[in-house]
Amino acid sequence: MKSLIRSVIGIVFLAQLATAAAADKLKIGHDSWIGYAAAMVAREKGLFAKQGLKVQTVAFSGPGDTLPPLIAGHLDVAFTTLQNLALMAGKTDQSLVAIYLLDTSNGADAVVATKDISSPAGLKGRKVAVTFNEVNHMLLLAALDQAGLKPGDVQMVDMPADEGGAAFLAGNVDAAVTWEPWVTKAKSSGGNTIFTSADTPNLILDAVVVRRETLARNSKALAKLIQGIDAGFVYMTAKPDESRKILANWLKVSLEDVDGMLAGDKIYDIAANRALMGTSANPGPAYESMTRVIEFVKTRGLIDRNLEPEQLIERKLIGG
Repeated sequence: MKSLIRSVIGIVFLAQLATAAAADKLKIGHDSWIGYAAAMVAREKGLFAKQGLKVQTVAFSGPGDTLPPLIAGHLDVAFTTLQNLALMAGKTDQSLVAIYLLDTSNGADAVVATKDISSPAGLKGRKVAVTFNEVNHMLLLAALDQAGLKPGDVQMVDMPADEGGAAFLAGNVDAAVTWEPWVTKAKSSGGNTIFTSADTPNLILDAVVVRRETLARNSKALAKLIQGIDAGFVYMTAKPDESRKILANWLKVSLEDVDGMLAGDKIYDIAANRALMGTSANPGPAYESMTRVIEFVKTRGLIDRNLEPEQLIERKLIGG
């Protein structure tokens, strides 16, 4: 009998250990974007491990590609844009939420055009590569609105941002809405940058997105993830040269390209997140950004339900 009791106790103890271990592991989906720099530096330098967290990262081709496997339960965390969060949240029964803001594009996304086009007004009647219903589509609409143009005033060609950049360099389109390193390549080839994400602050925000079920079940590990990302930000600030090399290796680009990418992006730490999210009584700028992207996906008929910013942003893990 004692032997049986010991065996049962041992099984329960091992099960508890397994549960605890599982709670300190996260599988993260991401694409290759400079805005995730703090997280990737943290991964390379073992800063998540110092928080007692094991992370497994899985690369995808674009920020929207991380959400279907997140919803299916194949990922615990997705790095993606607020626009993709709103799009998916409006089409699925799964409750998704942003728990941390990684960065905002501050020039790294741009409308590049041939040398004879010097402003968004010059796009009228021209062929423009853009990814329909994605964040660079939002950027193009903002550029056209600034110039007093309507979407129908340009010839939009639907293609991914990387392909758009390549098509522009090949001379197949007059302009493209793309991102780094294609923006730098376009300028180097004599093209003009006529509108960037810096012209419309916080339009393109990237976030750590999870299912609310995961947040409720595994908040301890998610808090460690946020602390690790913040530690990566601190490391980048303290050791920029080493961090540049890490990022160049990860993105498979030159150090000069990394410099250009970082110059066009604003990466956030926990303190910035507290300012961006604000409080329940006084919501911060992130809620305005969320409102803008919800309006975008609604007006284009891309979602089937009404959404409010408060449904999609959760600030409890950033403290303050």
